[in-house]
Amino acid sequence: MATAPVAAAGVRPPAPEVAEDLEAFIAWLQAGGLVQAGDPMPESYRQHALRIASFQALAELVGVLLFSDWLERVPAFIRKQMITAKVQDEVGHGHVMARVAEDLGGNRLTILEDYLEGRSKLLNVFHYEFQTWPEIAVGAILQNSAAIVQFQSLVKGSYLPYVRALRKILPEESFHFHQARNLIQTLLGQRDPVVRRQLEEGLALWFPRVLAYFGPPEGERFWSNKMVQFRLKMASNEALRQAWLTRIVPVLEQLGLQIPDPRLRRREDGTWEYTEPDWEEVRRVIAGQGPASARRREQVRSIYERNRWLTEMMGIGEQHVKPGF
Repeated sequence: MATAPVAAAGVRPPAPEVAEDLEAFIAWLQAGGLVQAGDPMPESYRQHALRIASFQALAELVGVLLFSDWLERVPAFIRKQMITAKVQDEVGHGHVMARVAEDLGGNRLTILEDYLEGRSKLLNVFHYEFQTWPEIAVGAILQNSAAIVQFQSLVKGSYLPYVRALRKILPEESFHFHQARNLIQTLLGQRDPVVRRQLEEGLALWFPRVLAYFGPPEGERFWSNKMVQFRLKMASNEALRQAWLTRIVPVLEQLGLQIPDPRLRRREDGTWEYTEPDWEEVRRVIAGQGPASARRREQVRSIYERNRWLTEMMGIGEQHVKPGF
């Protein structure tokens, strides 16, 4: 079986005979090989890289609706500017990831159409809505910290266009994280018992949701996952969840917020014990039965249809260029 020299891994594309042999290609990747958009690659690798880029593009474009819903209700002008900037950033992230998907043979319309027609699904956190302004603050800090932990793992992956996109996105996610922390500090500084109660209620809602965001533990199945073998997924769900807890728990404690999990504690070996999410409920939500699932899909459908005229006018609809978002 032909394999690429380890010294060449990450410097030169895989040799044609390696790219044509799936086992040899996986061995090349495991030795540190990195893939560019135009490099020869097995069809299975292309499909998996396309899947992860399309999934993230959808998450960025649809997930932003949680925050854009609040643009007309933000109670302070400076905060409205900040939320507007966050919305712009997240939409930009979606376009960046859609471009990565296009290089792999995907297209922007299909990413949205697959969601609208039920062929692709959203992460659990995007099936909910924010009910209060303080809830946005805690929801944002939990979501952004989770995204940072996930992206810091994925940035070590094998597909370089995706890695470069993540490197562009990460500093903006860090800004959003600090923005959310500042908002929590400002709200707590008001010393208003109603505001504090809303912060704590928001934390009680969103902490278990984001805990489940990383997915159920895979156990030994992790190693048989093609995403792992292709070095597109770099850490297990549980490893990411543990890294997130290590990052976010001290932040919440420093802010003076009580984490609503009676089982949460750090063991002597450094790992965290926590209340296990209700995975059946999580699967039900992801399947489209969450409290905001139907509304979210209709929002996307409305945007999709509202902008279709532009695609048709330009005569590019058959090319599946995204009609606007």
